[in-house]
Amino acid sequence: MKVLITGTPGVGKTTVCRIAAQRLGVRCVEAAAVLAGKPFTSWDPYSLTYDIIDVDAARRELSRELASDHILDTHVLDLVGDVDRVFVLRKRPDVLLRDLSGRDWPLHKILDNVWAELLDYIYVEAKDRWGRVHQIDVTDRSSLETADAVVDCLKGGVCIDERVDWLSYSLESGFLERLEFISNRTSSRRSSSPPRT
Repeated sequence: MKVLITGTPGVGKTTVCRIAAQRLGVRCVEAAAVLAGKPFTSWDPYSLTYDIIDVDAARRELSRELASDHILDTHVLDLVGDVDRVFVLRKRPDVLLRDLSGRDWPLHKILDNVWAELLDYIYVEAKDRWGRVHQIDVTDRSSLETADAVVDCLKGGVCIDERVDWLSYSLESGFLERLEFISNRTSSRRSSSPPRT
């Protein structure tokens, strides 16, 4: 069993991975935890995250963790090889903005992730790469309910594949205008600040 749970940071991948893996008796492999601080990564203080500077080395390191049955949790799809099933967790962008704002993250990083979710970035990349993916809207689902959906698909073949249209929702609700305003204000502050050393 080689399963990928992916999605924008903040949608609940890690929690769902842990619960589903425990129920299925397999390992949850958290790519970020495996790769953080390794020689092929570099700490980015601006975004408070590790950047992968050698994708091939990162793939080799991660592959050692993926020898047995597993569920892999990552949003960096370049690291992922062949998989049996792909689940893309989705969260409505206004809810994602609210949830990520509770984290100790820089605003630009929060906005980058909200825009990525609104524009289906990870879903489109996964669909282009693997063809068949299962999209699950987690906006009104708990992590337990989402893990149930993953397990039901893997064990019983009853799979959820929901359609989301965050762009239309954001246009109709006024969230897109609000997000553009916040992004523009943040961008103008960044461009007027002194250069970083």
